[in-house]
Amino acid sequence: MINLWYNSDEVADFHPLVEKALNDALVNVGYNNIAEVIHHPAIPNSTIIPDFAIKLKGSQRYVFIVEVKRTQRDVESQRYQNQSRSYVTEFGPHWEPSYHKYFCVTNIERLVLFADRNGVPLTSCLLKGNPRQHSLFNPVNHDATASVAELQATFENILPKIFNRVPPDWDNNWQLVIESFHNNYVALNNLLGYPEAVKKELTLYELFRLLAYAYLKDYYTQTANPNAAYFHNYPPNNATLPQFTNNLSNNYNRIIQLDFQQIFTDHPNQGQRLFPNNFTANYLQYFRDLIQCFIQHNANAVANNPSPSYIFNLLTSKIYIREELHSKGKVMSDAELSNLLATLCIDSPNAKVLDPGCGDGALLDAAYDQISLLAATANQAKTHNQILNQIDGIEIDPFLSQLSAFRLLSKNLAQVNNNTSANIVIGDIFHNARANQYDAVVMNPPFLRNDNPDAPITAADKTKMRTAITGQGLNYFVANASQPNLYFYFTNFIWHYLRNNGKAGIILMTKFLNNEDGEHLKQFISDKVEAIVSYPRKYFQEFVVTTVIVILKKGNNSANVSFVRVSDENILLNPDNLKAILALNADTTTASYKLRIVPRNTLVPTTNWKQYLNDKNYDDFLNLNFLVDIDHHFASIGRGGAEASGASTIIFPTFDQQANNFFGLGKRLTPAQRNAGVQRTRINIPVGLNPRVSYGIQNNFHRRNYVLSINDIELDKAFHFPARADRNEANALPVALQGNQDLVNFFDHCVTEFGLQKWGTIVNAAFRNTINPKILIPRADRTKHCVYYNPHNHNLTLSTNFFYCNDLRNQNANATDEQQYKFITAFLLSAFGQIQFELNANNQEGLRKLEGFQINRFKIPDLTQFTQAEILSVVAAFDAINIANPDFSGDEGIMTPRRNLDLEIAQIIFTRNNLGFANAIAMTDYFELFLADLVEDRRL
Repeated sequence: MINLWYNSDEVADFHPLVEKALNDALVNVGYNNIAEVIHHPAIPNSTIIPDFAIKLKGSQRYVFIVEVKRTQRDVESQRYQNQSRSYVTEFGPHWEPSYHKYFCVTNIERLVLFADRNGVPLTSCLLKGNPRQHSLFNPVNHDATASVAELQATFENILPKIFNRVPPDWDNNWQLVIESFHNNYVALNNLLGYPEAVKKELTLYELFRLLAYAYLKDYYTQTANPNAAYFHNYPPNNATLPQFTNNLSNNYNRIIQLDFQQIFTDHPNQGQRLFPNNFTANYLQYFRDLIQCFIQHNANAVANNPSPSYIFNLLTSKIYIREELHSKGKVMSDAELSNLLATLCIDSPNAKVLDPGCGDGALLDAAYDQISLLAATANQAKTHNQILNQIDGIEIDPFLSQLSAFRLLSKNLAQVNNNTSANIVIGDIFHNARANQYDAVVMNPPFLRNDNPDAPITAADKTKMRTAITGQGLNYFVANASQPNLYFYFTNFIWHYLRNNGKAGIILMTKFLNNEDGEHLKQFISDKVEAIVSYPRKYFQEFVVTTVIVILKKGNNSANVSFVRVSDENILLNPDNLKAILALNADTTTASYKLRIVPRNTLVPTTNWKQYLNDKNYDDFLNLNFLVDIDHHFASIGRGGAEASGASTIIFPTFDQQANNFFGLGKRLTPAQRNAGVQRTRINIPVGLNPRVSYGIQNNFHRRNYVLSINDIELDKAFHFPARADRNEANALPVALQGNQDLVNFFDHCVTEFGLQKWGTIVNAAFRNTINPKILIPRADRTKHCVYYNPHNHNLTLSTNFFYCNDLRNQNANATDEQQYKFITAFLLSAFGQIQFELNANNQEGLRKLEGFQINRFKIPDLTQFTQAEILSVVAAFDAINIANPDFSGDEGIMTPRRNLDLEIAQIIFTRNNLGFANAIAMTDYFELFLADLVEDRRL
């Protein structure tokens, strides 16, 4: 007996069986003299390795690729199918020219066969007669003997086609069906006078009813299933409008008697639905056209490929525009991501599971498979209906709810009967409270900014969501966020669904770990979170934002929280790998992943949780013994604050050329004053005070030199107050200055406008922040990386938009202070410094925003550990950048204008510690590309 199960090791257990079946098939069909099976063949000049390939012995070229997976779900995955196709592409120069490019994916129970062709999507490479289904592994004793024998027989059927160069018989019938569906959808949609979103929903709902009817009718007929009796012929082409309406309505009602209620029930909006209410002759022609396509092609399409997942992929890729979905905050869940969530959250074959925003049903599909697998592993026989009764979904879009229901029902169409039900509710999650009913909640919530122009979160939406959340007795943490993303509300609300010890698996935007509003979400989950898992940004390609998996648990929480950074995508291919990593419960770092165990009682919501997911090489970099805290070399590190108390337009005034004086504006107006057309008071600074308007830096809008010139510090002229305010005086001007009538007039006007106490505070803030800063760091930036060195000995007024580092200490005795200031400025400006900015700063909707405590985390080189020559080499590279004065934002990768600076710094790091890199160039490449990824992640 061959013992095999879905949790068996793919390479150690599955591969030998597939290899033997391939070799035995080669022998049995008589090709073993001219060809051989190669396990893990190396593709020249490529880093990817297929599982198996068949190679001709004579030419040493390849003719067939076989990729092995562990589950039927994996075999149907477009990710793995595309992965197999990529091997054929990579083998291009080494493929036997006269042979067609056949490749397949199999888990032994099922095999899907393709033949590659240029310029078409994967779905157009699928061959007729797929998938090839074999016996399932025995759930009692895990016997796979029959499955392996049938796999070998399938190979014996395929190999002669390959070696005889039989032209591929591609499946085109589904393409024709989906093309007709799409054409009629577009035409019917254009007839309607509703808003675009409503038109799309109504049209898709009706046409999908037709498509589902056609598929089920032919599937049940071809499989000789008794359910075929429920399906009658389509309305005849010459039927009148009333006859057509009556005939099709009766067809749908018969199916509802069997089940499929969620698919074939009339659209819930009676006033707007297209059928049977409101059905017109204008609509009829498009229904007829689609039905005629079904009559011509659908039976052959089902015969050639009855796989529902294949139809799903074709339909959704044709109907849904990725960018349109993203603009509304929707992202369809990737099959592999869904599998990960289901595996991490569903622990029992008896679990009750909910997806409260189920979309097209991907997460529920994965939940079904996980429950089925757990039941089979525990030797519990569960019927289709039993599993469906454990799975619930809520979806506000009626068409997506149709897709979700059809997806679940089609998991086992042979077992559908009049007791079958897919529990998908059409409705708003916030109108569907179900307290303490579920063991697992899986959710991929909508990501929608508070101010999204395409689908704004309205005041009515916020009221509805707040009422629902507080109505369940939950802490409404969203109220504390200034610009909460829509997923904040969803995460807040879904907590009430869980029973004690229940788990929630949620896909969230990574930026909540370190952005300003994320503090409140972190506060909410700090006593609930069990694990946070990050992965390569491009692994789940449907997401245009960077995401993490967050696992929450209701009660009996562990003392520690696991943070996992997955760098090797292969770990994600098998969810059990991730479960095994989480079970380690100890800090572990490998080339493939990093696990950080953080005591729960040390998690602080106001801190940057992204630090626990830092890249291993970055951690090694920060731990270098020649890097020190930034305050080691600077006695004074602070943030400007000249206008922190207000009156910024007076502190940084505008020059009136005609009047030859500077001026600012008075108090900000109230909304009522603005609506009434009231103008802000103009505060004139007397001409005699023009000399007091001098150097200042207010914002980072201007293009400045990295070594500031006099012109650079004159761009934002500032009023330099001569002294602190004296509130014992009626106008706050110190007694010693009362003889200056210009100052008296200016202060009198300002006290009248702001009041004595407020004006005194304004003056003191500006006076206190008129200093001589040496290193200037912008507090926030979106696209521009800047750090400035100020070589001048002039005081300048510094706004809240900048931090500064002053008073150099613990210097290197062999270099001048200026050289050392420049050296540190250069380091902070380099990729090595800017990575620290990206990882420590808050992410505020794509804006990188620093706080003082974050600056204090920065590491800089210990000046005393470097030679004068090393310091001067970096300073020379910095001076060269200053002369060229290029812009860079960090996303340039290895093509950055600061490349030479990065190389100089990498060289002095490499000579002391190579961090595992072969040379300084490799180190530079790595950190520049790492920075580029961080910058791109922030902006998404």
